[in-house]
Amino acid sequence: MQAYLVKTFIGIFALDENRKVVSFRPFPKDGSDVASRLDEKEPKEYKEIKIELKQKGFKTFVDDDEKSKELVNQNLRKYAIEYKFSKDVLEFNQFLSKVNQEVSKRKIKSQVSRDSLVINTNNAIDELDKSINIFVERMREFYGLHFPEMDRLVSDHEKYAEIIKKYGTREKISDSELKKFAEDSMGIEFTGEDVGIASILADNVIELYNLRKKLSDYLGNLLKEVAPNFSALGGDLIAAKLISRAGGMDRLSKMPSSTIQLLGSEKALFRFLRSKGRSKSPKYGLIYNHPLIQNSPADKQGKIARLLASKLSIAARIDYYSGEYRGDEMKKELHEKVKEILKEK
Repeated sequence: MQAYLVKTFIGIFALDENRKVVSFRPFPKDGSDVASRLDEKEPKEYKEIKIELKQKGFKTFVDDDEKSKELVNQNLRKYAIEYKFSKDVLEFNQFLSKVNQEVSKRKIKSQVSRDSLVINTNNAIDELDKSINIFVERMREFYGLHFPEMDRLVSDHEKYAEIIKKYGTREKISDSELKKFAEDSMGIEFTGEDVGIASILADNVIELYNLRKKLSDYLGNLLKEVAPNFSALGGDLIAAKLISRAGGMDRLSKMPSSTIQLLGSEKALFRFLRSKGRSKSPKYGLIYNHPLIQNSPADKQGKIARLLASKLSIAARIDYYSGEYRGDEMKKELHEKVKEILKEK
């Protein structure tokens, strides 16, 4: 004899060859448990009902019979009450809502991959850079009223903030070069309250830089997990920006190298298209900041950009589909081909 098995959110139904229900194994009345069982190919209730059916003489089992599924689903409310899974239609509908919520949560969770963390971390660093620029500008302008000469002497913003935090007023600065200018400074005198505000601004700048370092380290580790080959070729910063601009590794892995080459140059590309060829077509987007392009002669940059984009395209596919690490090998090949391009006349 043959039995048709149908999995529903209330349990497993078994139908005979005449499509008559001959057995039912209910699931637990818990939305989360049911959602888990719906994900399983053969939950324990499925195995239990097969053992029972074999004892009744059934020898073959069919899982994906559309006619049986349609019959059971059409009568599911009636079966739920008949087999005492639900006491009435209201209870059935309430349980159905709970299961749908759990199933939706799981679907959303499964669609959010680790590369979403790359995108969000990259965006956080971008926003942090904007905040750092604002705070640095305020700090330098404020302390510049007291010690304007230091602005041109200390170009590093973090070091500038550390000097303010350590010494406060210009008179206390012990650095020999700075002290020389501090003694004859054109700046105004600062009161204790003034120094306090300058120190607060400096503290904020230092904290923002520390946070950026932590996010950058985290991003580097994340990229080794999500896109090891891609980040080995592009570097952490460029890799993260390309993944973010593409919308994830899934989309990036399906992009042709020509699209990867121009990611980030959308405005320039649209201007070129609108001008109908009267302006120059962009040669590169975000990858322009790659050291191999930056350190090459202008007449070679376009060709190197095409080569880099081609390698990045391959790396993205390897990362997304196989996960095999070939970064060192690919990086070596890339550098060798760039050398050949640079030798060309």
